[in-house]
Formats: sequence, C-alpha cells, structure tokens
Amino acid sequence: MNRKGFTLIEVILVVAIIALLSLILIPNVLVLIDKEKEEACTELENNIIGATKMYVENNKYELGFSCDTEKYITVSTLISSGDLKGELINPKTNKELANNTKVTVTYNCDKREFTYSIDLQCKEEE
Repeated sequence: MNRKGFTLIEVILVVAIIALLSLILIPNVLVLIDKEKEEACTELENNIIGATKMYVENNKYELGFSCDTEKYITVSTLISSGDLKGELINPKTNKELANNTKVTVTYNCDKREFTYSIDLQCKEEE
C-alpha cells in the first residue's frame, strides 16, 4: 500500500506539540520584550540626565543656583542648546517625548553637588 500523506492522528499530534510550545514560549517572549522596553526607557532617562549635566555645567552661573532650590530644565532647552540630539521616543509608551518634559536640578550647598531627576515612568506600577 502506497501512502501519500499524514494520518489524522499525526496531524493532531503535530498541532498539539506546536500549541504546547506556543503556550510555553509566548509568555516568556512577552516578558523579555517588556524588560527590554523598561531598560531602553531607563537608558533614555540616563541620556537626558547626562545632557542636563552638560547643560548645567556650561550654564551654571547664568542659571543662578542657590542652596537647595530646584530649577527645571526642559527637553526643548536641551535640544536647542545642542546638548541633546536624536529621537526622543519613550519606549514604554511609543510616544514622542513632550518638549516641556522637565528635568529637576537641585544644588546641595553642603555637599557642593547637583542632583538630577526625571520621571518618564519607566517602571511598572505594582
């Protein structure tokens, strides 16, 4: 007898194996994608803070910092000064970063150092 195809049981078995592998792999891949987006968002935060550090270093006297007061530097200011370049898309939301996004800069007189913070909401709320 010459067989020219698969039996129904063989086809069902192959489909069942593919479905089982999909059940195992797809959730893991989705978790990895979310972790990558979170890391990319954190890297964007670090890049913006790095650009802000350069901007503050170049303009600290014009900005007039006093002890423990907060100053806000906007993304548009960083772009226009040339300290920040490239596409500014939040990887978590896939939306372009607003030009009025602010970096908070505080000068601590006791330690004689600046602190920088920006919140792009990169971490998942739990």
